[in-house]
Amino acid sequence: MAPRHLSAPVRRAQILDASHRLFLTKGYDATTIEDILAAVGIAKGTLYHHFPGKESILDAIVVRASDAIAERAARAASASDPGSSGPRARWGGLPTLTDGSFPPSHARIVAFRVPVHSLSRDVPTESLPTMTLSRKRVLLIVVASVATVCLIAVGLVRAGVLGGHKATAAASASAHGNAAKVTEPSDRFIISYAENSAAGKVIASAKAYGENVLNSLPAKDKEALTAAAGKFSVKLESVTAHAMSTAAVKLSDKLTVDQVKEFISTLEAADGIEAVEPDLHVTALGNTSTQDSNVPNDPYFSEQWDMTSGSYGINATNAWSQSTGKGVTVAVIDSGILTDHPDLKGQLLPGYDFISDAESARDNDGYDADPSDEGDWSEPGECSAHDAGSKHRDKGQQSTWHGSHVAGTIAARTNNGDGVAGVAPDAKIVPIRFLGRCGSDGANLVDAITWASGGKVNGVPVNKNRAQVINMSLGGPGACTRFLQKTIDSAVARGSIIVAAAGNSDEDAGNVNPASCENVITVGATTSTGTRSSFSNYGDTVEISAPGGEASKTSPEILSTTDESPTAPQAPAYSFMIGTSQAAPHVSGTIALMLAANPDLKTAEVVSILQNTATPMAKCDRKSCGAGIVNAASAVAEASSKSARPSNKPSARPSAKPSATSGGRTLRLGN
Repeated sequence: MAPRHLSAPVRRAQILDASHRLFLTKGYDATTIEDILAAVGIAKGTLYHHFPGKESILDAIVVRASDAIAERAARAASASDPGSSGPRARWGGLPTLTDGSFPPSHARIVAFRVPVHSLSRDVPTESLPTMTLSRKRVLLIVVASVATVCLIAVGLVRAGVLGGHKATAAASASAHGNAAKVTEPSDRFIISYAENSAAGKVIASAKAYGENVLNSLPAKDKEALTAAAGKFSVKLESVTAHAMSTAAVKLSDKLTVDQVKEFISTLEAADGIEAVEPDLHVTALGNTSTQDSNVPNDPYFSEQWDMTSGSYGINATNAWSQSTGKGVTVAVIDSGILTDHPDLKGQLLPGYDFISDAESARDNDGYDADPSDEGDWSEPGECSAHDAGSKHRDKGQQSTWHGSHVAGTIAARTNNGDGVAGVAPDAKIVPIRFLGRCGSDGANLVDAITWASGGKVNGVPVNKNRAQVINMSLGGPGACTRFLQKTIDSAVARGSIIVAAAGNSDEDAGNVNPASCENVITVGATTSTGTRSSFSNYGDTVEISAPGGEASKTSPEILSTTDESPTAPQAPAYSFMIGTSQAAPHVSGTIALMLAANPDLKTAEVVSILQNTATPMAKCDRKSCGAGIVNAASAVAEASSKSARPSNKPSARPSAKPSATSGGRTLRLGN
């Protein structure tokens, strides 16, 4: 065991020397952090005190070699004095990557990463044995040489072009480059493990997702988590398994913003961990009810301006002669469902409850097969820290019956003499309960999306009715997280088309997730006068808009299915709401109509049709509101006219959503 009292520079040099030897003997890829620890005789925490990971060690070795070049060159420059008879600096007197004057160990490690010929073939040393240089020229050459060596060596290493570790380096660069911006304290984190890692395999084999697997983790992974928490005098309370090789970590107390950053940095340096982020908190978007929910039980289609061809509705009435959505399944990830509502009876398939916290769920258990909405009311002060859907704080709220309102807009029974009509009356709804009292956590959303799209969630029966369309009228603050993007990409790969509400904060939708995620159709809200709803988010991430209403005398709101009770379900009813939560299901329902007419449509084709057939808006006072307002009749007609064009070739997905325009827009959606 090496002595523990060594100074930081000495310890750092020890680590570099040992790593250097290992990289040369075993190769960079084959050398593990554990190999370096054993060679130096130190604990992992000591190594991470000096270096965040293996790649940074290699960078430091390259820099050290470059410093040696600079030092030798400086000495040569000092000895040079043009105009005198003293010693002259020669090309042959400067250290190179191959001559005997350069330290062999440094020469080998630099040569290991940078081909010699790429730096020296134009000016071979042997061809200039007597060339003398002024001090200024020497220094210029040195600066250029050192810069070239460093930039090429480090750049190629990071790009993974050299050394055979392209995948590892690229993954690391991507993970750190896309790291979430930390703005708030947190005691909850999402860890994404590599699928082939020991911890990833433990999570994948968990008896049930959502269970605590802390004591089942490999010793080194448990130790890494415990040590990272211990740095801040907090305890590791739980590590719950979730889909996509992700784990939700709960600490005993919140870390400050700076501590969160350090906690993340420490864990992301550990082997087998792809990414660490604060767990997002998600709430419903558009919970605003401005009228009494105790509406008389009469036919109210006359109040559904949003379904008609006039008043900038979606023209669903004319679409129904072409398609009613029969055979299409739409998953509604939301607050659950009112199973006894007359306008929803016969429209529902088996769903699931993905609220892991029994207190939030109000059903005294965790995940279960009952997606019934128990009510999401809260007392003042209970949800102040989690309210991402609107401006109010600390006021409490009545139950919104949000999921049922969304589901009714998509597929409420039509022509049954009760209440309202749905956009796709013959489509079926898979209700997925995710939002409870005060919302829910992003880890549960991973499982909900995975299950809805037909993926495996341990401890939960397979969804026998894989959703062709997934509606998410929900959101949390911040850009799309890596774990959420990974989950969405996998769901799209399974064949699901995902629709997300843009958000209700009158800001760029790029600041809200999942609206900011790639591979989702992001929907803004409009009024009956064809303008952007004043609350609706906007920007390049918005593909299309749809009726979301406005709380004003000039524009009505959106009517759909709810309950009359302010708390627990009591009696079915209908109520008005506004929000992008109400806009999104209009698009989901329209897509259901399109898929019933042409089941072979993929996401990119759906977006193209929606945008090409959209009704131009009267006004969008922000940039942008997407291509216009969805026109169901025109979209179904174009979908029907398209022949199936199956392809096994995967489409490339751009790194960012492009600007949303009505014509010639490059699609970002890869499926």
